[in-house]
Amino acid sequence: MSATPSSTPASLPAPAPTGAAQDVQMGDATADAESQPLPSDANKTLYLNNLNEKVKLPIMKETLQNLFTNYGKVLSVVAHDNHRMRGQAFVVLEDERIADKARREVHNFPLYGKPIQVNFARTKSDAAVLKETGGSQEMDEFKQHKQARLERKKISRRDNPLRRKELEKKIRAKKAAAGELDDETMEAAAGPSAARRPGQEMPDEYLPPNKTLFLQNIPDGVGKGELESLFSGYSGYTDIQTIPGKASIAFVEYADIPSSVAARSALNGYNFGAGDKLKITFARA
Repeated sequence: MSATPSSTPASLPAPAPTGAAQDVQMGDATADAESQPLPSDANKTLYLNNLNEKVKLPIMKETLQNLFTNYGKVLSVVAHDNHRMRGQAFVVLEDERIADKARREVHNFPLYGKPIQVNFARTKSDAAVLKETGGSQEMDEFKQHKQARLERKKISRRDNPLRRKELEKKIRAKKAAAGELDDETMEAAAGPSAARRPGQEMPDEYLPPNKTLFLQNIPDGVGKGELESLFSGYSGYTDIQTIPGKASIAFVEYADIPSSVAARSALNGYNFGAGDKLKITFARA
């Protein structure tokens, strides 16, 4: 595709199994779909991920609508720009066989520079159940489906370890404000940085992956050129920044998070021969 993330989407052709785009008529799509055995987990709702997060949400939704309309009627396209759902979407088609054909042919289709990952959703969408129940939100079957979905969402959010940790932190902070905690717990409520003791390393879970690596323990005599030679050997390297007057630290920038993760995994603890091992963490946002 020639579109860039800032482009206004045009009507898109359906991708062929090889990845090349071609026009598909709805009748032909239905006939082709019926010739394929239907997987046991087939669903009218498709789950998409690895979408280009730089594309504005309205443009991405319109693009997906245009793309999947080549296979049949699209009941809904659901996508959100919150952190948890970024780069993901759900597309609901009116027929499981058409959804299966779209899943097979659109999977890995390059959209805005990234291959779409397409799978059947684990549960039916509201739009799919609404169609099955005749379009009435007052039907018992639809109400039960929606209630079950909300319960699953509630349990999923409750069991999320990061969300649970954040909730515990907020509770401790409220208690600390009310004077209900001892000094040590109040220190913990203020956040990981305040809770650290001298010499205690910041746990990795508090430093989420990003494109910038923070280097520490750089030995005397190791300059920017040597560091650049070391880190530029890994895909996605873009730049290195040293700090005047602070030769023991530096920042290394990569084009994307997978590249920075790979470089950190390979070089954390690197020994320049001076005895001190290089310490690499992800930079603070």
